[in-house]
Amino acid sequence: MDVAILDEREFSKQLNQNNQRAFLKMIEAYEKKIAPSMRAQGYKRINQKERTVIFSFGEMTFTRSRWKKGDTVRIPVDEKLGLEPRQRFSQELLYQLTELSNYMPYRKVVAVMELLKKIYITKNTVQHALEVAGQLINEKEEYDSLSVQSWTEEEKEKVKPKILYVEGDGVWVKRSTDKKKKSLELTHFVVHSGSKKGKRNVLMDKLEVVSTHYQRAKDKLLDLIYQHYDIDSNTMIVTNSDGGKGYSPKVFKELADAFNPKKHFHFWDAFHVNQALKKNLSPFPSGLVNQAFKAIKNRDKSGLKTVLDTAESFIESDEKLEAFQRFSRQLMKNFRFTDKPESFGLSSNGIGIMESQHRKITYRMKNRGMYWSKKGANAMSQTILLSHTGELRDLFFGEWRSHFDTMKDQEKNTSGLPCHDENKNYTLPQLKRTNVKKKWGEHMIEERD
Repeated sequence: MDVAILDEREFSKQLNQNNQRAFLKMIEAYEKKIAPSMRAQGYKRINQKERTVIFSFGEMTFTRSRWKKGDTVRIPVDEKLGLEPRQRFSQELLYQLTELSNYMPYRKVVAVMELLKKIYITKNTVQHALEVAGQLINEKEEYDSLSVQSWTEEEKEKVKPKILYVEGDGVWVKRSTDKKKKSLELTHFVVHSGSKKGKRNVLMDKLEVVSTHYQRAKDKLLDLIYQHYDIDSNTMIVTNSDGGKGYSPKVFKELADAFNPKKHFHFWDAFHVNQALKKNLSPFPSGLVNQAFKAIKNRDKSGLKTVLDTAESFIESDEKLEAFQRFSRQLMKNFRFTDKPESFGLSSNGIGIMESQHRKITYRMKNRGMYWSKKGANAMSQTILLSHTGELRDLFFGEWRSHFDTMKDQEKNTSGLPCHDENKNYTLPQLKRTNVKKKWGEHMIEERD
């Protein structure tokens, strides 16, 4: 017997039409429900206006009432739906577009929305969603900055690690706007309290910072450490980097000294050391590479110097000689940081994790002909981190938004009051954090220049 197979597309279309009718009935019911309350508050209904919005369930055109009291005009339905004036898209749709854009190019997001939801948008809509996310990120940073000023050390429960691990490195992506600067650097820091073994090793109490603004990343890193970790004279701080500009041992020493830990160990990332040795010594007899690795393993600094001098004697080009000498000086100067963690009674677990932590960013933002503006790269990289930790939805819908609006209103109401000394009402930890950020920031700028 022949049986007609259900066309799921048609069935889905009918379900969607039913949902849209239910939505319009909900709007009508809410209008009737809210009217007595608005009148009780002294508002008068002035007119009805039509509005078209694309929601996560499709495009809807609906009519809603406008109410006025004095100079104040309110539209209760828009408030209920969380719609801003002249906003073409719902917050839920913008959130979903942002989430999808973390995994695929804008045009692919457009295709997915059309295939799965029959929602027709353009790549500019997806870009708009990222712009909204970028604005929310800026507001969230301002909110966090205002909130932290009211904290004391006792008010917030913090992680008390035996060892605090801090790593930093830059991620380079192609730049779309500045022809003189073909690449754009994303500053990326990771902080954690150790590695927990399992099917896949997991970094405990992990926090990340990423930004196209170098100094902002440093400031946020310090704030996160102060806010989330309790560091005292029993805490060890372990730092690791590739030794590049802005990520030198001296930079991390400045960071560690700010917290007065029991001990600070810095390591020159083993992966990058090995990579640099192979790159710079590969043009010469193969035995030199092996000798260099052996010298580092045996902590034989003079032996390593002999290897580098031997390699240098083979170079004839002045340009290549200058580059090699620059590498040689860096290697000898930072030789002590090439030692293994085990030499100091530390485990290698949890050290050298930056390359794997970069991956979620580089997978989306590098190669495949991708180019980024500074603003776009900043928004994309930060939403990727939020998506990875499950915090992206809170960026769009978290309670912080209403708290932030209240703070801004209070700020407006007190804007005419005389200013106080900027350090007068700080607690000791807050004042220390401010001074450390200033000191570390000045050093960072000097190092980068």
